[in-house]
Amino acid sequence: MPERRTHYSIIIPVYNGAEHLEACLTAILNQDYPRDQYEIIVVNDGSTDGSPEIAARFPVRIVHLPSNQGRIAARNAGAEAATHDMLVFNDVRVVPEGGLLRKADIKNYQPLMPGIEDGGNERWGFPRFFHLLRCRLYHPYYPLDGSPVEVFIRAENFDTIPKGTGCFVCDRDLWLQCQPASADKTMSDDTRILREIVNRKPILRTTAARAFYRQRRECGAILSHLFHRGPLFADYYLRKGGRYRNLYGLILCLLGLMIAVSAIFPAASVTLLGGLLLAFVTAILYLGRIWSDSLVVGFCLPAVVLSFGLGILKWQVTEWVGGKRSG
Repeated sequence: MPERRTHYSIIIPVYNGAEHLEACLTAILNQDYPRDQYEIIVVNDGSTDGSPEIAARFPVRIVHLPSNQGRIAARNAGAEAATHDMLVFNDVRVVPEGGLLRKADIKNYQPLMPGIEDGGNERWGFPRFFHLLRCRLYHPYYPLDGSPVEVFIRAENFDTIPKGTGCFVCDRDLWLQCQPASADKTMSDDTRILREIVNRKPILRTTAARAFYRQRRECGAILSHLFHRGPLFADYYLRKGGRYRNLYGLILCLLGLMIAVSAIFPAASVTLLGGLLLAFVTAILYLGRIWSDSLVVGFCLPAVVLSFGLGILKWQVTEWVGGKRSG
């Protein structure tokens, strides 16, 4: 009697992902899993860079959205079009290992999140900086080597484990039940959806199955991405009841106080700048692991704080303006 295997629908939402789409699709087509037991759906989210033409060269189904509607709408369009009930969401920048489907089938558990490798062995530039930052934020669950092979993400440890839907296995009904009421592109979609999922069923994160995330490397692209991520972070973590709401309020008060003191007592500006410099040096020492990390953090941290902070400021101004209008 033939071995019974799970049938999967792999959904790849794409918006101007031509640079990465071929590598992503090639990896998915080369799974060591029966080809007739999984389908590939590329959701073209209004791309203008030739992504649909690249997808058309592969044996995949293509769902076209008339305009760029964002990740929530794109993923759900793929979920609705899927033939099978077991869904695998895979971002275009994520290249899964050849045994991903086989290992997911062996685990026989969903929702499931494989470990994501991100080139943390690099020693310079933004990839190194974000590796150092994640090591501090997510220890002992990052990096993958040395972290627990399996851990269930639940409500109580939700904020301490790296997570995302870059590569994510989930039953269609569970996925659709956990969608936010709005498909707004400025909403923190990954975090809100995953939080709703763990409220219903724990997510198994296993490093036995892995995928590789192709990081951005151009400085302009990285800073633009951080500016875009700022409002998404704020939408979940800085709202009332959010994990960093109180810290955010404290920072705003301190900044306001510093500006006021500098305006009233100009001579105090030197002391305030000295305090900022001390905080900067402390951050370098806290994040760094080897001597060269001081150069990496010293260069990258100001750019990251500025871009991410401007994104949060954009969110805050939008909230103030929206609040006044609704009032």
